[in-house]
Amino acid sequence: MYDLKCGQKNCKYNHGYCCCAKDIAVSSGTFCTTYSKSENADNMTEASVEFTKPDNSVDTAVCCNAPCLFNHSTRCIANGITVSTADDGSAECLTFIKK
Repeated sequence: MYDLKCGQKNCKYNHGYCCCAKDIAVSSGTFCTTYSKSENADNMTEASVEFTKPDNSVDTAVCCNAPCLFNHSTRCIANGITVSTADDGSAECLTFIKK
């Protein structure tokens, strides 16, 4: 999947709001379990991710365990997904549509 937007600004795979991980996993609770806090996240400013050049060339495989309309045999078949920060600070899939 090339269209994987990430609003989790302090994730080490987030480059200009694009996820650059080779693959990610979404839990049954719709959380991105691949999220990993950047080592220099504490030194980042609020706008630093916005100034990073997006990398739309990464074809990310999305393994999904959520009861979602786009989950086909644990593989996300959506054209793209958006991951953002949940209320508790974790990374959550916003594209989730309950079956």
